[in-house]
Amino acid sequence: MSNVRQVVLETLRKQGPLPIDDLAHAAKLSAMAMRYHLGLLEEQGLIVCEQGAPSGVGRPAGQYALADCACAQLPKQYDWLSENLLNEIDATLGKAETRAFLRKTGKIAAESAPALRKDASSRARVERAAKFLSQRGYMATWQEAEDGFALSICNCPYGTLARQHPELCEMDSAMLGALMDAPVKMTCCMMSESNVCEFKISKQ
Repeated sequence: MSNVRQVVLETLRKQGPLPIDDLAHAAKLSAMAMRYHLGLLEEQGLIVCEQGAPSGVGRPAGQYALADCACAQLPKQYDWLSENLLNEIDATLGKAETRAFLRKTGKIAAESAPALRKDASSRARVERAAKFLSQRGYMATWQEAEDGFALSICNCPYGTLARQHPELCEMDSAMLGALMDAPVKMTCCMMSESNVCEFKISKQ
């Protein structure tokens, strides 16, 4: 997103609905140039134009306001929050208990996956697991092997946080194991110079 449109979103967040002239002033643009950027933001569904009450001759002046979904475009500090929470959990519980806590968290996360029949095949389970993970940003793929399946994760949704807290990998392993209802072993990790994280899954 351009700096101008980011300025518009942040200004509306701070000050509430504003007319085009005020937004143009905040971004140091002409009203005509600002109208172009506001049009793009409206097309993206990030802002809405609220028509004001008539104040004289001509069309009522419109004011621009943030749409509900615009909050996703505003600055966030999720990494900062997550790192501080993990540091505090580690300091309070200790390394071993923190790993156990994260494994439990992974198993709980797997419970939100669509249910399968108890007699579902291993193939159905790995397909569900890959789809479940991909919907959460892991970009997962899988292939069948002689003794089971190999599931690859091409994107780590935790980013640099996983480098500082490699125990997060245990959470993913536990989540995948719960999704598969089968033993899972991580064979390589992108935090250790690999391009992907790979898991070996035994057939049941």
